[in-house]
Amino acid sequence: MHLNITIAQLNFKVGDIIKNLQKVKEAWESSDKKSHLVVFPELAISGYPPEDLLLRLDFLKACNKALKELEEFSAKLSSIAVVGTPYWDGDLYNALVLIGGGRLLGVYKKTYLPNYSVFDEKRYFRKGNEGLVLSTGFCRVGFSICEDIWHPDGWERSYALAGCEVLININASPYYSGKYGFKESFLKARAQDNIAYVVYANLVGGQDELVFDGRSLVIDPEGKLVARAKAFEEDLISVSLPVERIRRKRLLDIRLREREAPANIKEVHVELKEKPEISPRIEESPEGEEELYRALALSLKDYAEKNSFEKVVLGLSGGIDSSLVACLAVDALGRDRVVGVFMPSEFTSRESEEDVKELAKNLGIELVVYPIKEPYGAFLKLLASESLTVAEENLQARLRANILFYLSNRYGWLVLSTSNKSESAVGYTTIYGDMAGGFAPIKDLYKGQVYSLARYRNSISPVIPERVFERPPSAELRPNQTDQDTLPPYELLDRILQLHIEEGLSYEELLQEGFEEEVVQRILRMVKSAEYKRRQAPVGPKVSKRAFGKDWRMPITGYY
Repeated sequence: MHLNITIAQLNFKVGDIIKNLQKVKEAWESSDKKSHLVVFPELAISGYPPEDLLLRLDFLKACNKALKELEEFSAKLSSIAVVGTPYWDGDLYNALVLIGGGRLLGVYKKTYLPNYSVFDEKRYFRKGNEGLVLSTGFCRVGFSICEDIWHPDGWERSYALAGCEVLININASPYYSGKYGFKESFLKARAQDNIAYVVYANLVGGQDELVFDGRSLVIDPEGKLVARAKAFEEDLISVSLPVERIRRKRLLDIRLREREAPANIKEVHVELKEKPEISPRIEESPEGEEELYRALALSLKDYAEKNSFEKVVLGLSGGIDSSLVACLAVDALGRDRVVGVFMPSEFTSRESEEDVKELAKNLGIELVVYPIKEPYGAFLKLLASESLTVAEENLQARLRANILFYLSNRYGWLVLSTSNKSESAVGYTTIYGDMAGGFAPIKDLYKGQVYSLARYRNSISPVIPERVFERPPSAELRPNQTDQDTLPPYELLDRILQLHIEEGLSYEELLQEGFEEEVVQRILRMVKSAEYKRRQAPVGPKVSKRAFGKDWRMPITGYY
């Protein structure tokens, strides 16, 4: 007999308990006839991450009320739902509940609470210390939540020792570049080590600076991928698991006979009837620039739509950063929801103007032009400024930000910042100027990645003028200016920044890598002095192992 499982890989909204509950009901009901179990992601009821909403008792009561409603709803269905939720039971737990037949069948409370990178679960939850097994009459299923499966000595081995053929793990696992390949590899190892099917249900969607890629998986005991949901999209994916296969394989492998199952496992029993066999599917998994581009587009789309912005607006300079952001906005939201603003000064080149107009035409977006020469001159007169210093350069950037935020204020549009990670790392960006915005889509991209993604986008359709790639990058705030007047070449800058920020290499270790002492000193000094700027930057999607934001918590005032 087969165990039929549907993974409901859905995009939930943080705090929208009523609509989240409705999504659960609809997906469950639509999958009921073919499924024994319908599996939802971690904290599906509340949305992920709910952060300090978890410190509100009224919010927790609303989540528990939703579970009661789901219990009543389940009375008319033949399948069991596996749902992630905050669970208040004298204390607060990150929990997985089994609901079916009009009642709450069991509760599993997450054991390993992550408290690193972007995670703060020990701030909110008490850890659980008891496993949960569902006995169905023809197979046994063990349950865990996200971080639990990352530990090789976690519940998966205990469940296998207790005779479970299927291991279900529900997740809200944030994306970053390169993570998926590693994740698939270790999940295959869990399946092989425990001679079991691993069912990995992941969240999809954007939430502030996190983005979730979906790509829920089912892996067989040989470590073979048997089902995979879509990347960066909602999906319902179903699979039939021949559990007899596990028993035959375990007869030939004595590893699980050498240890006893732990006693702290609660078992619930529900008889399940046979259902028709389902043919699984394996969706393609994007890689490289395509994967990264889709992650950024989904994050931008969800940030705008979940915060009820009908349109976005951004400054177009003729440079590579604003060109890429414009492409992302159009691909995420559609051309009718994107407005580009060109704000030339006396230092803006003819080439920049031509490239902006060509980009806007190719993308089919509205372009408005507001020259800043006159207001800039008025400010210089007011301030009695007679020379061109960094202050006068930054004044131009702040005038442009004022125009963008006027349009935002006037029409309710979301301002997109076009600053990248290389610039914000070393402070080569104007606070309350070009770094200002409501959302920063390329905040976690180094300059080299910006070029690579722009090339990728042009491989789909050549919308960015070729000259944008060829001209030296420039802020165009003074005559004949280029970025390299102030910064090392971006190839060198990006490498040092990546080693320092993401790999944690110190000054001495960077010198051992062969970088020049003067260059390393200058870059690290710039990184440190720009901390106060970054603390005031808009949110943007985390797509690297360590992003500025929740992932980077450095003191502004510090002397190390």
